[in-house]
Amino acid sequence: MNYWLKGLGVGFMVSVLIASTGCALFLVAGAGVGIGTAEYIRGELKQAYAAPMEKAWQASLAAAEELKMRTTEKSIDNLDQNRVIKGKTDEGRDFQIALEATSKEVTTVKVRIGVFGDEAYSKRIQELIAKNLKK
Repeated sequence: MNYWLKGLGVGFMVSVLIASTGCALFLVAGAGVGIGTAEYIRGELKQAYAAPMEKAWQASLAAAEELKMRTTEKSIDNLDQNRVIKGKTDEGRDFQIALEATSKEVTTVKVRIGVFGDEAYSKRIQELIAKNLKK
């Protein structure tokens, strides 16, 4: 019985070690750019970044340019809490990249392609934004 309890304790400690290592790796990887998990809901891919609004804005504009997306509208609200980029993809579909300042150092970026969304294309845009934020 005593061996069983020791085995259970060792198993628990190994589980805690593995779980905490995974979290630490996630935090280290996420600290540079993306915060948390991207969410794809109702055709929109949302990702929070550890970056101020202006840096995320420039990274988003650069991503659109890299994908040869034609920007037709750029807007900034009066308080500079929200910014939007609209236009057409190189295939002629509408797109929108909406940025929201969650805090001074965190910006949430929401990407929508077309009316119903395109998860793969939206992920490609978010990947480029993340890459541009690392520059």
